[in-house]
Amino acid sequence: MAKVRADRITKVFKTLKALDDVSVTIDHGLFFCLLGPSGSGKTTLMRIIAGLETPTRGSVFFDDEDVTELSPSERNIAMVFQFPSIYPSLNIYDNIALAIRREVNSKQEERDRVRWAASLLRIEEHLNKRYHEIDFGILQRVSIAKAIVRKAQVYIFDEPLSNLDTKLRESLRSEFQRIHKEVGGTFIYVTHDQLEAMAIADKIGVLRDGRLYQVGTPDEIYYHPVNKFVAYFIGSPTINFVDTKLKMVENKLYAYVGDSYLQLGEESKRALQSRVDKLENLQLGIRPHDISISTTPVADSIPCYVNYIESLGTSLLVELKSGSAAFKCLCDATINIKEGMQVYAVFDKEHIHIIDPETEEVII
Repeated sequence: MAKVRADRITKVFKTLKALDDVSVTIDHGLFFCLLGPSGSGKTTLMRIIAGLETPTRGSVFFDDEDVTELSPSERNIAMVFQFPSIYPSLNIYDNIALAIRREVNSKQEERDRVRWAASLLRIEEHLNKRYHEIDFGILQRVSIAKAIVRKAQVYIFDEPLSNLDTKLRESLRSEFQRIHKEVGGTFIYVTHDQLEAMAIADKIGVLRDGRLYQVGTPDEIYYHPVNKFVAYFIGSPTINFVDTKLKMVENKLYAYVGDSYLQLGEESKRALQSRVDKLENLQLGIRPHDISISTTPVADSIPCYVNYIESLGTSLLVELKSGSAAFKCLCDATINIKEGMQVYAVFDKEHIHIIDPETEEVII
C-alpha cells in the first residue's frame, strides 16, 4: 500500500478548469472517497492519481516518490470502472487469474489467490461460468475480484455501483468495508452518492466546480460542514435553510424562525460575539432529524402548521410552516398529526448551524 499525495493539482481542458489548485493527502491503508456532483472534478482527480491524465500543474506522490510522469502500470495500481471489464471469451476464473499471471510463481499460488478473491466477493460458484451466464451484479463483483487479487499499491474504484439497481447496490455497498479490511490496501473510491460515501469511507473529500471544499471523517463532514454546499450535499433528507436574523436581548442570543424566535445556546453566542454588528440577513441550517414535533406547547418551541406529510414507511417527512419560513422534520410514523394541524417544532440547539449567505461560510 502507499500514501498518496496530490500537491496543488490544476487541470485545464481548453477553456475549462476541471481542477483548481487541489491538494489532498490519503494515508496508508485508508478508505478514501472522492465525493461530488457531476462536473465537480472528482473523476479528473482520480484519473490524474491513476496516471490516466497528466495535470496542467501540480504533482502526485506515492509515498515520497513523484509519480506524476509515470504510466498507470508503473504506479502499480488496480482499477475498477463503472462497467465490468470482462473478457467474454474467458471464464470467470481465467478473467481473474489473468490479472496476476505475471506475479505468481506457480499454478498453485494462482489458484489460491483467485479462490481467495472469489471467496471474498462470494462468487466461487461462478468461476467456471462465462460472461453470458451471469447477471450484471455478479459481473461487477468479478471486476472487483480482478482488482483486489493483485498486490497493488493503490486500489481505485470509479463509481463501481452506479449502474446497479438499488438492491444490488445496497448489497455490495455493505460489503466494501469488509473487503477493504481483508485486502488492507489504500482504497480511493469515486462517487456522487453521499449515502454511499458516508456508509463506507474512513475519510471523504468533497469537491465542487474543481475545488476541494472539505476533507474529514463522515461524522466531521456531517456535523461540522465548512460551508453551505457541504451541509446541503451531505445528509438525507436534505438540510433545511431558513432565512433568519439574530438578536441579543439581556445578554441572550435569539434566532428568528418565521413568526417566532428561539434562544440559542452559550456556545453559539460565544462564536457570534465578534459578529454582533452583522447579525441580520443570515441563514439558519438544521437537519430534519434534529427537529421534533410536539402536539402541545413546550418550552422554547416554534408554533407552526403542518403543510404536508410524506410517508417514508417507518417515518414521516413533515413540512412545517411558521409565517414565511418552511422547514422539514423527520418523525416517527406513529405520531398523530394531519395536514393543517397546529403543532410545535422543537429544534435541537446543539445541531443548529448559522450561515453567512454572502460567503456561504458556516459560522457555527
